[in-house]
Amino acid sequence: MSGLWTQQVRGILRLELRKNLLGMRALPVYLLAGAPLAVVAIFMIVSIFAGVTEDLKGYFGASMFFSVLFQFILRFPIYVACVWVFMNLFRGEVLDRSLHYYFLTPVRREVLVAGKFISAWLTTTILFVGSTTICFVTVFAFLGAAGGSGPALGGPALGQLTAYLGVTILACLGYGAVFMLVGQFFRNPIIPALIIFVWEGANSVLPALLKKLSVIFYLQSLYPVPPDHGTISIIAEPVSPWLGVPGLILFSALTLALSGLRIRHMEISYASD
Repeated sequence: MSGLWTQQVRGILRLELRKNLLGMRALPVYLLAGAPLAVVAIFMIVSIFAGVTEDLKGYFGASMFFSVLFQFILRFPIYVACVWVFMNLFRGEVLDRSLHYYFLTPVRREVLVAGKFISAWLTTTILFVGSTTICFVTVFAFLGAAGGSGPALGGPALGQLTAYLGVTILACLGYGAVFMLVGQFFRNPIIPALIIFVWEGANSVLPALLKKLSVIFYLQSLYPVPPDHGTISIIAEPVSPWLGVPGLILFSALTLALSGLRIRHMEISYASD
């Protein structure tokens, strides 16, 4: 039976990847993945004409600049892309009046959830791993050259890049699991997405106990360069990577299991949409 389920997941995965990467709803995701590249391009153009400040030159300047840029990547483009892609996995099918085709096939609904989730996770991961890598290499090459030492892409920089890509993959996993589940309960995803966005954004000022009820808290503990929370923040002991990574994976698995339970009782009503 597990072999049959694996084949079904693969079939769903191939179909959904084409829809996620080539369908009409893919355009906003490509624009979001390109947003950090636009920020880097604007920064480079301004720096060429106005010059690069001394504190941004070389390896350490590039590390500082990219740590700030990655905060933007994680909190806006990745977050919004996960909202768009994962909440539309079933909601989009309802709007297109096509979900019943899946439900009429001899496929367990939990298998359908798994196939759709993996496809959405791969979609966001591929696009944002690529975007983050291009931004990182460009920033370190440009600011390293500005410091007169050539591209600052040595061993330590590659270690940072590996860490940032790991955080990107886990962010797509954690936020994706949350928004896939949320998308099955709410017809209008905007309000819950905004509530979660505010909660994640306010993490630095939340009490230590409440900090742990957010995805961003565990992701920040994996940053190669600790983020600057500003003057108004409540410090909490960061989670060890040996606990943070398995914890996020386990959280995503449990949330995915809840999505599987929810989909069992899902009924299609196109008339109300």
